[in-house]
Amino acid sequence: MGNQKETAVRLLSENFTAVMEARSAWRAAVQQMFRDGEPVYLWGTGQMGQWAAHLVRDMGGQLAAFVDNNAVRWGTEMEGVSCISPEQLREATDPLVVIGVGMSGAAVAAQLADMNIRRVLDMPDFYLNSLFDDLRSVNPADVAARVERCFDLLADERSRDVLLAKLEGFFKFEPGFGNQKYYGEVCQGDQYFQDDIIRFTEASVLVDCGAYTGDTMEDFLRRGYPFRKYIAYELTQQNYSVLQDNIKNVHGCIGELLAYNCGVGERNEQIYYDDVVSASAISSVGTRGEIVRMDDHLQGEDVSFIKMDIEGAERAALRGAEQLIRRCRPDLAICVYHSISDLFEIPLYIHSIVPEYRLYLRHHTPVFCETVCYAVI
Repeated sequence: MGNQKETAVRLLSENFTAVMEARSAWRAAVQQMFRDGEPVYLWGTGQMGQWAAHLVRDMGGQLAAFVDNNAVRWGTEMEGVSCISPEQLREATDPLVVIGVGMSGAAVAAQLADMNIRRVLDMPDFYLNSLFDDLRSVNPADVAARVERCFDLLADERSRDVLLAKLEGFFKFEPGFGNQKYYGEVCQGDQYFQDDIIRFTEASVLVDCGAYTGDTMEDFLRRGYPFRKYIAYELTQQNYSVLQDNIKNVHGCIGELLAYNCGVGERNEQIYYDDVVSASAISSVGTRGEIVRMDDHLQGEDVSFIKMDIEGAERAALRGAEQLIRRCRPDLAICVYHSISDLFEIPLYIHSIVPEYRLYLRHHTPVFCETVCYAVI
């Protein structure tokens, strides 16, 4: 344990301020490049590609074309932009390419290198440059102390490896194209359903916060685990409608499936949200929605498992579920990748609610996304 902890604390002590300044400057430089009219080629036409396209446009960029290895996509249009083949991309002069494919990002980066294309950004990795606002005004020594405490609380070596790898992915940073970081060495499958950590019984009541269209629910049902009730929360109306249809199409289910068209948070309130593909988040304007406090909304439920992937609202949702967690002591699977401080602050907060929890970190993609804190009694 000491080696990872000492390495992380030394990394923070040596790099904290310089890395945050360098990341801010690099993000500003790329944004300026976008605003100056630099054409952007976006590799990937799936959900991650659509998310990346939204971010490029949000930073003032103009998409020249989508690029995809799938020949079926060539010549089609998405969001008014044509998709071209990698061979057509070769015809562009020194193109700026943004990778938006997620799981296969490293393979695409290698393919672009073979094509001698050097101006490459992997959007999930570049997005890290926007995920540390809450660290700007804090004392680096205080952060190092919090990180050190988190290492001490983690239950196994794998968890400590994950925490160190994620911290190194942020604090070992050099600005420039083609410097994206991948996490294949700590990546593993079975997100949310780690058989060596989580168990389900015929009495299990699961709560899925950020259910999207039911992808986690479908994964759970496919595995054939026993359960009594599955409660899904989805904020966006569009996703909720698909989620309802998917629930209706489930046949032969041994447990009850329920869905609510609302998000979860610290208090019951009406909000607005930015409806972006699979990553909708609360905003000051946008589509109107409802947030509920789980302590109130699930007052009569004997909850045994809570999963959260709610675009950075996890801490607020946990605060709104403190009484529920203390009462039921459910297994938890909470995403901790929406800000850098989530990596250590969420495990520390879970420990403060129920000190008896054993805490694990697992990482489930080769890019920075999908790091999960598991807590079990």
